[in-house]
Amino acid sequence: MRHRRRHAVARLASTVALALSAVVGVPPTLAAAVAITHCPWRATTVATGLGSLENLGFDGAGTMLISRTVGTSGQLYRLTPDGKGSAFVPDIPAPGSITVADGAAYLTTGNNFLSGVLGSRDGTIARVDLGTGALTTIATRLTMPNGMVRLPDGSFVVSRNIGWTTGLTRISADGTRETRLAPSVTMANGLAYDAARGAVVASMDLHPVSTLAIVDINDPSHIRTVNLGLFGLFGFPDDLTIGPDGLIYLAMDGGDIVRIDPDRHAACILASGMFGSTSVRFGAGTGWDPQALYSTDLFGTVRKLTPTAG
Repeated sequence: MRHRRRHAVARLASTVALALSAVVGVPPTLAAAVAITHCPWRATTVATGLGSLENLGFDGAGTMLISRTVGTSGQLYRLTPDGKGSAFVPDIPAPGSITVADGAAYLTTGNNFLSGVLGSRDGTIARVDLGTGALTTIATRLTMPNGMVRLPDGSFVVSRNIGWTTGLTRISADGTRETRLAPSVTMANGLAYDAARGAVVASMDLHPVSTLAIVDINDPSHIRTVNLGLFGLFGFPDDLTIGPDGLIYLAMDGGDIVRIDPDRHAACILASGMFGSTSVRFGAGTGWDPQALYSTDLFGTVRKLTPTAG
């Protein structure tokens, strides 16, 4: 446990150091900060002691999938609603984002701080068959692919938030072609696909204010930003998801879980003090509450956030 805590704290500390020493890009057409309120949800613990957790998803059949690192070993991990788990796919180098579709889990590998700093092209997108666990590599030679979404046409968008060239990259469904997407969106971290808006929503890490960028996938020059200014650099916006209500739910490494309504220009803090939060998803499949938000963190804890009455 102490080793995992040191690893997680070191990751945050190194990120802070990089942020303070780098020249921070300016988000496109940054709007005024949203109005932020508190609307606490009840937090309970599902599991602890799982290592350093980066991302989660649901297979829809009763299992939570988690990308985790224990020591130097990465895994795709399976967790059941009773908090019991096992390694599904072992020996994955620096696993990152998870997207589940069509009987498979797609995940990024090589989501490594040093790879970002050095510009190493050792990252991939992999496909894992949920029935057999067989792993197929779709795209290679990526640099620190962190967040990822799979678009309706089967193509992917990945993010990079560390290094000289950060932002979004679109990759063809077969992994053979990649193009820069919305270059003004820099230091992109978590990604979600908003089907109603036809847009990719990206959290922009290490900016003077915590910012979301909403990028029209059919016209990437059309970018809308959401300014979460009160959080500042030390909020560290990480992964996010679109809820059943169409709103954006964001995990922040600084410890807050936030719900954002971009149309009303408002945000609400659901939970605070959950230091190292990395990812959030609504439950899906047997045993997982579809109205509850599940979170992971750098210290190996999975939590369930449930709306409170009123």
